Amino acid sequence: MTSDDAAQPCPMPNAHRRLMDCHAQWHRLHEVYFDPHEFRLTMNSLVQNLRNVTWLLQKQKAQLVGFDEWYLRFQQSSGSNEIMRWIVKSRNRITKEADLELLSELQVVWHQDWLQRTIGTSSKYPPRMSIREITNDVMRRYRPPFGTMTVRRRWVDKALPAWELLDATSEAYTRLEELLAEGHSAAAVPMCDLEAHDRECVTSSLRASGTRPHCMVDAKDDLEAHFDLVEGVEIESTSLVIERDEELIAKSVERYGSRAEIPTSGPIDAVPGFMANARQLMETDGEHGTFVFLYRGDALIKMGGLLFYNQNSKILAFEKLASQVKAMNADGVLVIAESWFARPTKKEEELGTVFFPARDRLDRMEALTVYAATRDGKTAGQISLVTRDASGRAICAEPDDMDDAVVNTLAPILRIWAEMDSSTN
Repeated sequence: MTSDDAAQPCPMPNAHRRLMDCHAQWHRLHEVYFDPHEFRLTMNSLVQNLRNVTWLLQKQKAQLVGFDEWYLRFQQSSGSNEIMRWIVKSRNRITKEADLELLSELQVVWHQDWLQRTIGTSSKYPPRMSIREITNDVMRRYRPPFGTMTVRRRWVDKALPAWELLDATSEAYTRLEELLAEGHSAAAVPMCDLEAHDRECVTSSLRASGTRPHCMVDAKDDLEAHFDLVEGVEIESTSLVIERDEELIAKSVERYGSRAEIPTSGPIDAVPGFMANARQLMETDGEHGTFVFLYRGDALIKMGGLLFYNQNSKILAFEKLASQVKAMNADGVLVIAESWFARPTKKEEELGTVFFPARDRLDRMEALTVYAATRDGKTAGQISLVTRDASGRAICAEPDDMDDAVVNTLAPILRIWAEMDSSTN
């Protein structure tokens, strides 16, 4: 839905209002995360309201265009989805038996490097302790010598132990939002006239993409803390969401030429097009940031930039990106980055190992890289070496295909996909 569409009467006002209530309740659940009593009360109410959305739809089915078709598709997909099955069973438990069996746990993740990490859990910290209080105690008691440490509070239900409860309810909300969006589309009502809530992000707008709202993805940052173990300081990484803006695209085309257009194919086939864009930008501006593009199939569902200041914050940035991949059910990723490149020495080639990363070598060279991977195992990548003339202007060489497109930065995403596949199986 866009602001250009005229608002029309909602074809399913009762179910739609209840879904908006669920959105507001989800944020309330986030706000009371460290209050066990309020968390239980809000959780019980949210689960029941999520279940009630479908009941309210069914009560109005005679007035809904194409209901038997789009609702049947939802029922069939929900039958094989563990979250939607859990919502149904949990609502029955809450109303007929007892509260959910909520378990609070602390998760501590130590990232030694891109490929090695250790996860520990503890339940000794009471739920009322803030993440900062917990983190201070964890750092005092146990501090590995290098890498990064993430301390994360998690509420889970005993019947769904693999899912943190904000994630689980956000996933259920997203599937219901997609369902109502399909119902609105069938009724030819792209935008309805329901009044927005006081909370800015709770509006009548519906997304059919099946991706979680950005407000739900971003809200969880304050439930975890991250530390650089060498420097002994808390670290953060920043991700920037980039919305498509036709006016900015027009300005980009004017500055960089027609190559500024975003390729419309899936991530694997889009690598050459994005490399052409990156080379044009690099030669025009003399620098290039790190940009990521998430896909579902051939559809681009999110684009943004990552900001980091050292290797540890870079690892953190891509770990957070992996969490977003799961939250948005993305099955493809493409990364554009300016990086360092160095050819392996003869000894390294003989041993099949690298002694020093390119960033630490005297013979390092500037390069642009564009690489992509999909959940089904496909990969592609290109690299363009960058030189500078006497004035410092960047000159990008013709790109070569990367021998191994699965670079370390994709390791967190590949791990998440493997976990998602294991859960599905």
